[in-house]
Amino acid sequence: MRRLAPWQWLLLLLLLYLGVGEVLRLWLGLLWTERLLVLLAALGVWAFVNGRFVFATYHALLAGARVRRLPLFPGPGGGEHLLVLAPHPDDEVLAAAGLMRRTWARGGRVSVVYLTSGDAFDLAAGSPLPSREALRRLALRRMVEAWRGLEALGLPRESAYFLGFPDQGLFQLFTTHYYLAYESPYTGLKAVAYPGCYRAGLPYTGKALEATLVELLERLKPTRILLPSPLDAHRDHQAAAYFGMRAAAALGLEGRLEYYVIHGGYQYPLPKGLHPRLPLYPPPRGRGLPWRRFPLEEEEVRLKEKAIRAHRSQMRLLGRFLLAFVRQNELFSPLPVPAREALAPEEEGWAVLEGREVF
Repeated sequence: MRRLAPWQWLLLLLLLYLGVGEVLRLWLGLLWTERLLVLLAALGVWAFVNGRFVFATYHALLAGARVRRLPLFPGPGGGEHLLVLAPHPDDEVLAAAGLMRRTWARGGRVSVVYLTSGDAFDLAAGSPLPSREALRRLALRRMVEAWRGLEALGLPRESAYFLGFPDQGLFQLFTTHYYLAYESPYTGLKAVAYPGCYRAGLPYTGKALEATLVELLERLKPTRILLPSPLDAHRDHQAAAYFGMRAAAALGLEGRLEYYVIHGGYQYPLPKGLHPRLPLYPPPRGRGLPWRRFPLEEEEVRLKEKAIRAHRSQMRLLGRFLLAFVRQNELFSPLPVPAREALAPEEEGWAVLEGREVF
């Protein structure tokens, strides 16, 4: 930055003196009602410019007061084996980087299962209309970023298991393409094709994905499983929740499931950007869930930020959203959806008739 010459400083001070003097002269000449109107007008302009930031901060602080009243999430023990189910590379560090780091630091094991490699995010491929080849290259890049994110937490690359199923297609695999192979409109692939995936050549079907999850859970034998809640607004996250719950139920592991939400509705989490001293509050879409908070140590917060920044292809476009998860705590729920008593009858599909509940 260029330094000002002495005569420029003198001119600047003179202009400032004249400006302040003129404002005071005008202010003293106004009636009290006119002064009030001027103050209200100035306040209105300030609120218009800064209102979104002020509201977001107020919302976060108000929600933070509720976070402190939440029960604590039980920390990992020495023999813990944490398995995180991530629909896309970056979901694991957004939801649980702190828990992953502490589990590993205390002698436990951590495994991350990526259902997709994020190969449908067109803008991250460098163009609004990328070619199929560009999106396939994006998948390989995001797999490398996932490795780097885990390494930032001190975890080895062997902790990652890439399944390679279609981004933006998991919901279709759970519904219309459980048996019939799905063709990704983004990459043109109908089967797992990326090098480094757990089972190359598997068809894009829900049955193949579910069988792979059952195989992994049976092989890894995790003591705690983190997966998205079906209340998450993203269809891939909803489908990941369904597949994960079905695979765990097939092995009798339902009691080891814990849930997280990334796409929580209403610009969640507010305020956007990096705010490591603010708490992470329960998402609006997770209303009624029995949330438990996992407080993070200062070093864990720092490493979480580093792990998130390792996902450079996403940071370039979604940096303020991703960094908003770098907070004082993480949140997990032992239930995928609210218990029935937490919902109004009409929300649960029940109706009240003559004082009795009927299904």
